Amino acid sequence: MFQSKIEIKGKKELLEAYKAALEPEQNFETQRAGYKLKPSKDKLTINITAKDATSFRAVNSTLTGLMSIVWRVWKLKNETGSTSRKAKRA
Repeated sequence: MFQSKIEIKGKKELLEAYKAALEPEQNFETQRAGYKLKPSKDKLTINITAKDATSFRAVNSTLTGLMSIVWRVWKLKNETGSTSRKAKRA
């Protein structure tokens, strides 16, 4: 059995954005792997469990992909006040 815990700390709005992006995917838990979100006041904890290395890697890849998208949009929005790439270039 493989297990991992990821703790994300940051602004409340950012943590809520991560939670919103990751929540739907946690419902697709398979017999081999899955994850659970545990939000708290100042952090978001993600508990990952998997029966084998391949499924563990798949869950981690899914999570990091979604988190990367949230981070890029968050960063763009907070640097420019917009989520449009054109706004960043202007």
